[in-house]
Amino acid sequence: MSEVPPNKFLFGEDSSSTFYCSFCLKSQHEVEKLIAGPGMITICDACVGLCNEYLAGRTPDLSHFTPPDQLPAERLLAQLPAVEAVRKGKGNQLQWVVDQLRSREVSWAQIGEALGISRQSAWERFS
Repeated sequence: MSEVPPNKFLFGEDSSSTFYCSFCLKSQHEVEKLIAGPGMITICDACVGLCNEYLAGRTPDLSHFTPPDQLPAERLLAQLPAVEAVRKGKGNQLQWVVDQLRSREVSWAQIGEALGISRQSAWERFS
């Protein structure tokens, strides 16, 4: 089984962390491959297979996936740090996008409008 390589830009964590598929909640130790994306979103090979089935216009067989509401409490508790890390990662990604927009002289009013908040709130949150 392969592990997610350390990548401080994507994860901001050390390589000893356990990573989980953002979709089926399986750990990197339970899947063949785990693919990392921006904002700490990850997807396992099995979930990629499901996506490929949907994209091909077929309905995939979901019988080997445990429905989220039937996952054991231990699995959900183990997920909490990973979910929190994704939340932080997306926050970092959001800040990066705002910084990019500001470097291109996009106004705080435009940024606030895109986020559904006031210009002042955008400035206070991201400056």
